[in-house]
Amino acid sequence: MERLGVLDGLRGIAVLLVLWYHAWEISWLAPPPWLAFLPATGFVGVHLFFFLSGFVISYPFVKAAVYGTAAPTWGHFAWRRFIKIVPSYVLSIAVAYAVGYAQAQPNASAIPDLVTHLLFIHTWFPDRYGTIDGVLWTLAVEVEFYCIFPLIWACFRRSPWLTAGGMIAVAWIWRAALAQCCYDTLFAQWEENLPGYLDIFAFGMLAAQVFTRLGERWRGSRASLASPVVALAGIYLLVELLESLYHFSLHDQWAAVWQIDKRPLLGAAFFLIALGSLTSPRWWRIVLDNPPLRFMAAISYNLYLYHQLVARELLSHHFPPYAGDPHRDRAWQERYTASAFAFAIALATLVTYCFERPLLRLKVPARSPGGSR
Repeated sequence: MERLGVLDGLRGIAVLLVLWYHAWEISWLAPPPWLAFLPATGFVGVHLFFFLSGFVISYPFVKAAVYGTAAPTWGHFAWRRFIKIVPSYVLSIAVAYAVGYAQAQPNASAIPDLVTHLLFIHTWFPDRYGTIDGVLWTLAVEVEFYCIFPLIWACFRRSPWLTAGGMIAVAWIWRAALAQCCYDTLFAQWEENLPGYLDIFAFGMLAAQVFTRLGERWRGSRASLASPVVALAGIYLLVELLESLYHFSLHDQWAAVWQIDKRPLLGAAFFLIALGSLTSPRWWRIVLDNPPLRFMAAISYNLYLYHQLVARELLSHHFPPYAGDPHRDRAWQERYTASAFAFAIALATLVTYCFERPLLRLKVPARSPGGSR
C-alpha cells in the first residue's frame, strides 16, 4: 500500500499524547497554563488511533473500488491484522504477568482475565475491563471493528456517505441510551465499547474515500494551496474541543458525558487535519511527515502496549527515588516524566525491531492446490 507519511505523523502524535496523559496522571507535572488542557485530555490520542485505523484499513479497498483494480483478499486482510496485532499483544500480556504487574491490578483473576483478553471481549465484562493492563481495552475495540469490517465495507462500497451516517447515528444513540439507562452503573465503561466509537472509524473511512477520489487531483492543482487552511481549521477545531473538554472536567463522569454528542466533532476535526495535510504542498506535509514522527509511528503500537506498565512500575520501584509525597517536588516530577518517556520508548523500540518487524515480514500462509492449509 502507498505510504502516506502524514498519517504516520498523526500516529506519532497520537501515541505521544497518550504517553503524556498517563505519565501526567502519575506525576501531576503541570505544563505552562496555556497548555494545561493538553495532558489532561491526552486520552483523545486513542480516538485519533481509531480514526487512523478507519482510514488505513479501508484505503486499499477504496482505491481498488475507485480505480477498478484488484482489492486485497479477505484472507490477506485477516493475516495482516493478525500478525500486526496479536503476537505483540500476547507478548505484552506475558510481560505483564512476568513482572507481577497483571497480578496487582484490581479484580485480577488469571483464568477469566486471560480468556476474555485473548478473545478480545474483556471490555464487555465489568470485572475484566481494566485487568492485566488498563490500556488493553482499545485492542478489544480495534479487533472487534476488524471482525465486522467486511460487513461495513459491503455497505460502504455501495453508499459511503449513507453508511458513515448510519455509523455516526449508531454511536450517538449508543452513548445517549447508556447515559439514560446506566448512568450510575456501567455508562462510562460500556460507552467505551465498539458501538460508541463507530463514528470515529466512520470519519476515517470517509477521509480515505474523499482523498482517493479527489486527493491526487487536488494535490496537483492550485487548490492545494488552500489545503493548509483546511488543516489549520481542523487544528483550531480540535484545540477548541479539547479546551471545552478540559473545562468540563469538574463534572461527574466528565469525559464520557462530554463525548455523548461531541465525539463526532472530534472525528470531524481529525478529518479536516488529515485531508488538509494529505493534499497540501510538501512544505506543509513535512510538519507531520518527518523522521522523528515517522519513528514514533513505527514504534507506536508497542509504545502504547507498554507505556503505562513502564510508568507505573517506575513509580512502584521508587525510580527516581522519592520520599513522602513526590507530587510536591517539581524536580522529581520532571525526572520521573523524562524517565517514563525514555524507558517506554526504549522498550518499545526493542520489541518493535527485534520481535514485531521480523514477524511482519512473514508472508500470508499459502493454500494448497486442494484448498487446505
